[in-house]
Amino acid sequence: MSLDWPEWFMLGWLALVGVIATLAPSWMPRPRSIGRFARTVGLPLDGDLELERAIGDRLRLRVRWGSLGSLVGAAAGVPIVLSGALTTSNEWGTNIAPFASIVLLGPLVIGRGIGVAISILPAPPEVRHIGPRIARVPRPAVADYVAPIERIGARILIAIGVVFAAAVGLMPVAVGPRVLVGAAALAALAALVIVELVSAALVARPQPAVSEQLLRWDDALRAQTFRDLVSIPLMFGALALFASLMAGLGSAASLGDTGMILANVAANAMFFAMLVVLAISLAVKPARYYLKRLWPAQYAETRQPAYGSVPAAAPEGT
Repeated sequence: MSLDWPEWFMLGWLALVGVIATLAPSWMPRPRSIGRFARTVGLPLDGDLELERAIGDRLRLRVRWGSLGSLVGAAAGVPIVLSGALTTSNEWGTNIAPFASIVLLGPLVIGRGIGVAISILPAPPEVRHIGPRIARVPRPAVADYVAPIERIGARILIAIGVVFAAAVGLMPVAVGPRVLVGAAALAALAALVIVELVSAALVARPQPAVSEQLLRWDDALRAQTFRDLVSIPLMFGALALFASLMAGLGSAASLGDTGMILANVAANAMFFAMLVVLAISLAVKPARYYLKRLWPAQYAETRQPAYGSVPAAAPEGT
């Protein structure tokens, strides 16, 4: 079977992802990456080498499983590329389809999400060696770990994608694009339901810890895992929305200038809305949302202007 340059390009990209995923466990987590994770989740290490070693073991396990999942996802993307579903042909030759990047990211995101979810199943190494000393009662819910802008945002994005897919079904669109849009919408709905069920099952598992400090860190790792899982329906929701927009633009072209103007306005408005949501998400620091819900005192410390810095000593006599 002969391959054109788009297939070779996408296969090369998947191979690069596979190489990175294979090498990732060998260089992570290093002290710098452990410190970066601590700053992201808002928990101090305080120069505690034993704590840093324990967190490093947990992160190393997370990276290994995440890398294995990414490798499986990259391998799953190969037959998709070889099938020719991600290329288009016209009088100028063969090109990569506009939605190809989202489709290829799908298996990678799914694989990594499953991998990091598996990484939190076994008891932490320190619990296996020392034994549990404390356990939280009652258990938190998924809503305590994932910020509404991500958890509820995934539902809203998929709902919009489904509405757009239904609208495409009423337009004079060819059978191929209509099937793609319908399949993307159904996949987004299925991904949302599966991820919410899996997340609920994971959060219901016991959460033993040897100290309150390590329980906070376990919450941080759980929060990151649930956020990784939420990215799966987000990805499929984006695919459903993008496929609907592309099919709608193609249909609007047959309606004349007015249809094209309306379609372009809708596409640009949706793109702008996604940028606004992304900016808000970065501003509210969703990686620390679990602190706000489960450890409010620790969260209050992260609200200081110079979190982690040593306050200057007050001048004598003041």
